[in-house]
Amino acid sequence: MISKLLAKALATTALVCAATAAAQAADLPSVKAPLALPPVAEAYQPYFMKLGFAYAINQSHSKMYANGLDAGVSATVEDVATLGFEAGWFITKNISINVSGGIPLPAKDKVKGTSPNPAIARYAPNGTSLTEALPAIIPITVAWHFDNFGPVQPYVGIGAGPGFSFSNKDAYLTNVKLSGALNTVITFGLDYMVNEHWGVSLDVKKAFAYLDGHGTVKSGPLKGSQVVQHLHFEPWILSTGIVYRFGGPDAGPVLAKY
Repeated sequence: MISKLLAKALATTALVCAATAAAQAADLPSVKAPLALPPVAEAYQPYFMKLGFAYAINQSHSKMYANGLDAGVSATVEDVATLGFEAGWFITKNISINVSGGIPLPAKDKVKGTSPNPAIARYAPNGTSLTEALPAIIPITVAWHFDNFGPVQPYVGIGAGPGFSFSNKDAYLTNVKLSGALNTVITFGLDYMVNEHWGVSLDVKKAFAYLDGHGTVKSGPLKGSQVVQHLHFEPWILSTGIVYRFGGPDAGPVLAKY
């Protein structure tokens, strides 16, 4: 009899313990997967302007003809330093369209070399100014910007740009006319962004163009001779200055509701 009562008591205790464990398990909080971080929205400034110092190193070379005959000398355009500027638009975070320019300043087109013709050698020796032009070039380029180096953002690009002269001043030649040219332009450089708006820019451009110049000898024994210059105009344009980006939302903390 005692053994039967003991067995019933043990069975009842086991049932009570099982029910208690089940109830405690039901009260435990369920395990959930960790919440994913909210995506960070990319914010960038789609427009920019650059302003600073520009220096054009003119690696030009040419052939000159007087009255249809080879003059035996060439000519080259001197270097120019000026105030340069550029404006652009980021059509994506990495691709921009850029338009550059500068304040036109006079540049002399000078004789280079000594002609075997005694008259030319005497009256137009090496360094003689043929004309003083007011040249301009407006590069229009498409650039790819690399943005995986933090504040240092290098870029490369290619494009074209019209080249022309606003005016031509008489020197050894008079009635000078220079044809316009469409330059092929390559560009590379980098922007160092201090913050999302302001930075410092270093830029290098190389232009390739071909143009013709025509003029008349102003004085000397060759006065009235017609001179033609076939010019390969290939300047390096170096510039540095301040860059300002604008037009987009300022970057800020991401707010999320759960």
